Amino acid sequence: MTVNEIAKIAGVSTGTVDRVVHNRGRVSEETRQKILKIIEENDYKPDPIARFLKKKGEFKIGVLIPFVNEESGYWQEIYDGITESCKNDYSSFGFKIVPYEFRRPDRNSLNEQYKKMIASDCAAFIIAPVMQEEILFLLSESKPSVPYCFVDTSVPGSEPLCAATQNPLSAGFLAAKITRLFAKGQGTFAAIKPFSESFNLNERSRGFEKYFEETKKGKALLKIAKGAEKEQIYEAVDSLVHDCSDLQGICIVNSEGHFVGDRISELGLKDKIAVTGFDLVPLNKEEIKEGKIDALISQDPKGQGQAVMKEIYKKIVLQSDAQKIINMPLDIYFRENVE
Repeated sequence: MTVNEIAKIAGVSTGTVDRVVHNRGRVSEETRQKILKIIEENDYKPDPIARFLKKKGEFKIGVLIPFVNEESGYWQEIYDGITESCKNDYSSFGFKIVPYEFRRPDRNSLNEQYKKMIASDCAAFIIAPVMQEEILFLLSESKPSVPYCFVDTSVPGSEPLCAATQNPLSAGFLAAKITRLFAKGQGTFAAIKPFSESFNLNERSRGFEKYFEETKKGKALLKIAKGAEKEQIYEAVDSLVHDCSDLQGICIVNSEGHFVGDRISELGLKDKIAVTGFDLVPLNKEEIKEGKIDALISQDPKGQGQAVMKEIYKKIVLQSDAQKIINMPLDIYFRENVE
């Protein structure tokens, strides 16, 4: 049954039916009850998609993420997932992506871009909350009036519409298990963490240490790098090699595994030290093919972008509840299956 059919049965205009359906405007009580009875008898439900399309507006989606050309293209893949989803799946609904890129771990850069986004007329936000404390502070201070979603990591103490992320503790535990699998013997196994303010990287590191605590198959060591640039990762690797004579494996808990693979190969230690990491970005993929990285855990960054757009569509267009946690799989890649 349509609004036109209800109006015809009730002997009123479609505008009157619309006002009753959406409980707005002035309608006499007698007419209201008459229309409600017809609706109930015919089990009429408004079509949210048709109603949304009638608005014929542009719905901006603000995307707050680190610069897409940094961290080996990881953020570019998330951004591509968002934009491709809008283009391919939701092209009829007027979604327009507005990027707000910041420099990680620069708090001033994040602050500036967040405030620009909040002041915009965006209908929803997609946020990479990689600077945990700063994001929590900004959210509590601004109290966004539109729905927001998280990609890459969740943040305890926040209430996003949804979050697309792996279970980082399990991911770190699995990373340790794989690193141990490729090692030549027992000894020290190191996790390199380039950023200390990210919840998921902290949890991955904790999961890595947890594996060795529980299995007693080696000793875990956490190494904090000064950043994610080549020189900073090389410095962390050199320090580990110098300080740990029994170093058996290194896992870097973000997307810069190719730097570790390159440095270990340059030092002539690849046959002695296993190398694992995260994210199937192009540079890491090439390193697996060349044998410089033994294994990677991927969290499907493009899939994250697509997943949060689906939940925004459900909320804004269908006006239905979103899936709060979207668990990204722990996909494992080796040389044999990297293609």
